[in-house]
Amino acid sequence: MKIRLVDGSVYTVTRTEVTNGRLEIDFKDKTAEEIQEIFSEPANLANVELLTDEGEKFGDIPNYTVYSGVMLVGNTRTVILAQQTDSLQERITNAEAKALEAAISAQEAKTSSESAATQITDLQMAICELYEGMGV
Repeated sequence: MKIRLVDGSVYTVTRTEVTNGRLEIDFKDKTAEEIQEIFSEPANLANVELLTDEGEKFGDIPNYTVYSGVMLVGNTRTVILAQQTDSLQERITNAEAKALEAAISAQEAKTSSESAATQITDLQMAICELYEGMGV
């Protein structure tokens, strides 16, 4: 199996797997230092293409752009990549939540206003009836 990074560089790997929210890629022929150098540029990791040994593309793994380190197990070195926290997405979600809260508050204010208007109308009717009863 092989992977291709955004800059077109191709590397032979033994495993590529998304596990527990992180991307793990196993190497047998690279040192930890070489791996760190390969995966230290976030823009180059925007899309990791999965290739067969013959070079045929069979998949993509996008957005794992944060280098989290190398783990050594036996002769296998596993690079760990994470996804960048999307602060824009968080801001959009927060804005949507605040808009929803505002809509609920507006609905409550409208209901209170309608209730107050009904009470005022009832009071006005009662005052009119009092004036009519008094012959004013």
